[in-house]
Amino acid sequence: MRSAPSRPRRLAPLLAGAALAAGLALPTAAVGALRATDVTLSGNASVARAVVAVDGGTLSGLERQVDALDPSPADGRAVVRINAAGIRTTAGEATRDGVRVRVRGRPGNLVVLLDAAPGRFKFVSYRVPGSRDRLVIDLWRATTARAAQRLDDGCLRLVSWRGGAAPRVRGLELEPLFEHTVVTSLRAEGAGGSTISLRPRTAVGGVFLPDFSGYRTPGRWGGPLPHSLPAEQRAMLEAWSTSAKDGSLDCLVQVPVVLTP
Repeated sequence: MRSAPSRPRRLAPLLAGAALAAGLALPTAAVGALRATDVTLSGNASVARAVVAVDGGTLSGLERQVDALDPSPADGRAVVRINAAGIRTTAGEATRDGVRVRVRGRPGNLVVLLDAAPGRFKFVSYRVPGSRDRLVIDLWRATTARAAQRLDDGCLRLVSWRGGAAPRVRGLELEPLFEHTVVTSLRAEGAGGSTISLRPRTAVGGVFLPDFSGYRTPGRWGGPLPHSLPAEQRAMLEAWSTSAKDGSLDCLVQVPVVLTP
């Protein structure tokens, strides 16, 4: 099962971003008396995953109904919101492997609070699977573990890379991203929001399908990731993109490398 976010990355983020830039409020979804009933935690080498189950209706209108109020878990907290008239919660809290998840009710919405030690996580993403009776939230670990390697998430693909004294990376933009922007970085174990090196890239050369629903020929991106480390160090080489709507993670590929002076 691919754990990368599955919400639309093309027109919806562009429209939502334009609305936010213009100072327009995104409307609350009218879906009746939704209720959060349960929250569970699981995990693997890449993520800690929280699942919030709902009843009394289904989650719909994802671009309006779910957003990240705090998409940066590096400081120890991330917050995801579910908007709906009359929504309430009877869900308890879940704790696993140092991660704590709570669901709190507010007028017109619920907030999902995700807490962990600072530096353990670097991104948050969310999605609503096909049954639309649960919200899946992933906290992405700041790790250099080999088991966390992801070379293709259906959105980005790593084509070639190297570590050492002069790291470089090349890849493909498989789905059109907002302004074709891909961020490349090197991150140490447990570094959270801190990076050893970071370079934004613009994917070029992509050829759209006739209906503009995707690429016939993917865009290409890449380049060096210079660093000035005084000693050998293991790091995660990353390429990623975030949502124009709220800054949550849309795409991520990564591979561990060893850096040398």
